[in-house]
Amino acid sequence: MGRTYCEDCYMNILSPPKACDPWAVYTSRSSLQGQDKFSVLTRVQCRIVALIKEKGEASAEEIMHDVHLTEQEFKREFAALRHMEVLKATKKETQICYTLFDA
Repeated sequence: MGRTYCEDCYMNILSPPKACDPWAVYTSRSSLQGQDKFSVLTRVQCRIVALIKEKGEASAEEIMHDVHLTEQEFKREFAALRHMEVLKATKKETQICYTLFDA
């Protein structure tokens, strides 16, 4: 449509991050077999996990504020963490809360 995008924006438009992706979970589980999944996290992912460990659970807004992420950045990081079965999202009343997967 005549628009120019950077590579990251173009990828987000063509393939937005999806937290619920069984194939990505399977692939992640297969590639991490025998490894500690926490050893492969990025610095940002470690900060998100540490925040949730400290609070027990957190909303997307809390995470974005405390870790200084945009909504798009948070969605991308959460999708990766969900695929590795590190974090999950649960609905409490009307709010979505993010917790550790094994909690």
